[in-house]
This record gives sequence, structure tokens and C-alpha cells, in this order.
Amino acid sequence: MKRKVHAIAATLAERLSQWDGVEAVLLGEAADIEVYDPYFTIDLDVYFGGTPPGLDVRSCLMQGMEAFETSPVSFVDRFLLDGLPVSIHYMRTGDVDAMLLRIAEKTWVFHEPGTNMLSRIERGEVLFSRVGWIDESRAALAHVPEEFWWQARLRAFSSAERALADMGAASFRSDDLFFLLSTARLLRSVASFLFAVNRRFEPAGRMLAERITELPILPGEFLGRLEGLLGSSGGLSRDARREIAEILVRSLMPMALGTPA
Repeated sequence: MKRKVHAIAATLAERLSQWDGVEAVLLGEAADIEVYDPYFTIDLDVYFGGTPPGLDVRSCLMQGMEAFETSPVSFVDRFLLDGLPVSIHYMRTGDVDAMLLRIAEKTWVFHEPGTNMLSRIERGEVLFSRVGWIDESRAALAHVPEEFWWQARLRAFSSAERALADMGAASFRSDDLFFLLSTARLLRSVASFLFAVNRRFEPAGRMLAERITELPILPGEFLGRLEGLLGSSGGLSRDARREIAEILVRSLMPMALGTPA
């Protein structure tokens, strides 16, 4: 089955590479998951030097495409091919170049989208590369300034503290919905913090549970506290989960301050 997946991916990349302006096509990590796993998809990133073709061209990319749909917001096409899910993300090389330039010049703004786009460039399997643009981008990612990671961890820690305060307020008000939303923000912020501490770009959300446990630098008893926040330890009250969250955030402070964990 893996051979079939990569054959489909290679055929798609060959078709995509014929479009004007395509600089690179990368295969994402979701294609390495077992095909019967709901997280599986043939996930392709197409990097354009211009504007991708219109909907009429994209919807006829391959014979046998079924259930084609597109997102006008995120510029992603999704469809089925030979019964397997495919998603194609169209990204402008100019946007990537601008991100890399801001990182190099230490002008990155941390209210911008997270670092998953950079992770996709770093880890994706190159199926097509026209003139070495992807190699140059990866070379730039290999020399990210230390200040980038420092600012990333400070922003994430500040966000985790705000989410913790919101969890306390929601618990006091018995507001279950806002409590869950605040918990989700806290977990996202903690994850961003830990990836920054480990100088790694963030994976997609569906890969987060697996990747975060593989990080070499984690605070003590992190996994147990994470399980408590996720509800894996049974029916804990809101107050009990908020207390776990507070202990977890406090455990990040030595790393936030730049001292040994």
C-alpha cells in the first residue's frame, strides 16, 4: 500500500510540476501514516512563484478524481483518488521568502501564524524541485538565529499565563465552554513553548501528541500533568485541572528565564 501511496504522490507531483510557476512539490508526513488511520492523507505542498491555475484547471488535475472540494480561505484542494484522500496546499514562494527574511533580520512578528509552515518545508519529502529554491529555503532554516527561539518561548509562555488566568476565571464562574477553550489555548501555548525550547518548528496539530513526547527537553513530570489536563486521569474537577495547569506553567518558568530546567 505504501508503494501505491508514493506512486500516486509522484504522479500528482509530475502533473503539478508542468504548471507555470511551480518551484517545488513536497509530500507531507501524513502520507506515512497507515492508510486506514483517519489521520492519513496524501498531503502535498505546492510552492508557486506566481499564481496557481484557476479552479477549472485544478479540478481536472487527474482522471478519476472524486469529491473535489476547495477552500477559498486557506487555498487548499481536497479530493479522493483511487479511494485515498488527497490534499494539495498551494503556497507562494514570495510569502515563504518574506518569512525567512524576517527571521534572518530578527524582525519576525510572533502574532503571525505559527511555525508549522516552516516545519513542512524542513521535513517534507521533495518530489519535485525546479531550480533549488527549496534547498535554499532549507539552508536558511538550518541557521535560524537564537533570538528567534528566545522570542518564541517568551511569547508562548506569556500566552500560557493568560490562558491559565482565563481557566481560573472560567472555573470560578462555572463556565464549562470557556474553561475548555482556555485549556485548549494553554495546551497549544505550552506545546509552542516546548518546541521553541527544543529549537524545533511545530508539527501539524494531528502530529502534536506524538511529537511532543519525543522532545529531548521536557519539564519534570510533564507527561503525567498533560494526561491530567486532557482528562486521562478520570473525572477531575475544573479546579483540580486548573491546579494541574498552574503547576505545569510554573514548571516552565526556569526554561522561560533561560536557566536550566
